[in-house]
Amino acid sequence: MKKIILYSLIIGLFLISGCAEKVDEEKISDDNLDIPEDIPKDVEEIQETMEDIVDELSKIRENRNKELIDNLKEKIQNNKNKFAMTQSELNMEKESEKTLYFGIMNQKDETSDFTVEFFCDEAMDSRAKPATDIIFEYTDKIEGLGKDQLEVFPLVVNATEDAKPTNYRCRVLVGPEGYAEKAFYITVINP
Repeated sequence: MKKIILYSLIIGLFLISGCAEKVDEEKISDDNLDIPEDIPKDVEEIQETMEDIVDELSKIRENRNKELIDNLKEKIQNNKNKFAMTQSELNMEKESEKTLYFGIMNQKDETSDFTVEFFCDEAMDSRAKPATDIIFEYTDKIEGLGKDQLEVFPLVVNATEDAKPTNYRCRVLVGPEGYAEKAFYITVINP
């Protein structure tokens, strides 16, 4: 974290120095300056450092997602659930996006295909339009899921710019023939 702050300060100083009035070089000597040795000296070094930071953050995000998926799989297997989600209550700001995960386990006696439908159908605020305020992006057809096989998929939840700061009641239906159903809640909060 200290590295990120240090590099952010360096970039800020770099940007400021490009905008500041040029100082007479004779007035300042390098001997008077106390510059740490490990500060990048040029733009390429700063870019490389920033790329390293972005890579490290990506790895952390990937590890977190893998952990969420593994926990979800374990939850489904241990409880013999047909369906589960990483969260059943979610807080988010309008005009924001969050990724959750959902898993389906085939508890039928044969390989089966499934359909999935996520939607919001109620809101505490009567001005809200649940069907259009909250938008879901997900895999809606799962084909060839073997007996006792478990699969996990991403669920992207978008609170639109029209979303009202209120509680939304949402549901997921897994078919065919009402295989599984789950209610969950999304609370849109003021930014």
